Amino acid sequence: MFLKKLSKTYIMDTASVLIGVFFLLLFIFPLAWITYKQFSFQKKYSHKIKNFGREHQINFDELEVNHWSFLGIDQNQKILAFGATNTPENIQSLSIPDIQHSKIILDDEHISKTKDITIKLSGNFGVKEISFYKDEADITADAAVHLYTAKKWLSYIQKA
Repeated sequence: MFLKKLSKTYIMDTASVLIGVFFLLLFIFPLAWITYKQFSFQKKYSHKIKNFGREHQINFDELEVNHWSFLGIDQNQKILAFGATNTPENIQSLSIPDIQHSKIILDDEHISKTKDITIKLSGNFGVKEISFYKDEADITADAAVHLYTAKKWLSYIQKA
């Protein structure tokens, strides 16, 4: 009698633990997958811009990879290299002293309504834009975070 009661309890406890583990995995697996994909995405584009730097004798002090662009800056040589993630083979580099005007462009004054954040660079080379945020491309991204990143990069460019 005691053994029957003990074995029923043991089976129910085991089943509860298995159900708990199943639900834990059900919720953790997608988060782990997203983290892994983001890490491989950033690693891929970091390698591209680092290889570009090696080929052109550029030693990047700062690197950034986001959903729309990847960029790096060499403070010693005063070179900015950047590219769009949809065309990673077209990495461009600019001499920072050649940049005569730089500013952040927002399509709306209110950050909550902003759909596009870019840094606009102009000089002898013409006009170049580096995208930091496009709402239609990734609705899960937070515009305020990307605005902060764009301001950080604008300050790197202006200080160099």
